[in-house]
Formats: sequence, C-alpha cells, structure tokens
Amino acid sequence: MVERVDVEEYLSKYSAEMAETIELRKFLLETVPDLNEKLKWNYLFYELNRPLCAILIYQNPINSEFPRGRELVDNGFPLEGTGKNMHHFIIKNLGDIQAYVLPEIIKKAIELNSN
Repeated sequence: MVERVDVEEYLSKYSAEMAETIELRKFLLETVPDLNEKLKWNYLFYELNRPLCAILIYQNPINSEFPRGRELVDNGFPLEGTGKNMHHFIIKNLGDIQAYVLPEIIKKAIELNSN
C-alpha cells in the first residue's frame, strides 16, 4: 500500500517561495505513483523498495538528494556532492523540474533500487 502524508497544510506555513518544492513534489508523485512519501526533519522522503530521494523543504534553491547519488554520477548524471553515496540535484527554478535530465535521474534511481 502506498504511504502518503498530507503536506499541503505543512507547506502552506511557508511563503510563495515554496512553488518549486510543491511542483517538484507533484512531479515526483505523477512520475512514480507508487512512491511512499514521509515527512521528517523538514525533508520530504520518497521511497520505492528503499529510499529513493529526499527534498529539503525550506531551502532555496531546492536540494533534491539521492542516497545512491554516487552510482547515478557513475552513470553520467550531473549530480553534485562529495559524500560517499549521497549526492544532490540542485533545482533553481521551475524549468529545472521539467528538464530532461531529472526524469532520467528518477528512472535510473528506481532501477538501482530494484537491484
């Protein structure tokens, strides 16, 4: 069963700067309807079999983190970070959400989680 939280009320506490966060959340849930969604430590966590990605809620630009980011970088995706595994994709504006690379990152992250 898909687990979701009611984050609309939570996000409404923040200013209009949340447009990118709301749009990214909508994009993720439409792209992968089976994602489980959890709210912890001001992060939206998304899981499919294992942790898939997280969004830091109040940060601008938005930091979309991938626990298996090193493997995504090794597969040629433009994630940033110096951690052993965790890397992130920076979203500076709404156009970045619909950019070709983000859907491909999500697809590859799902594939990695299936292994």
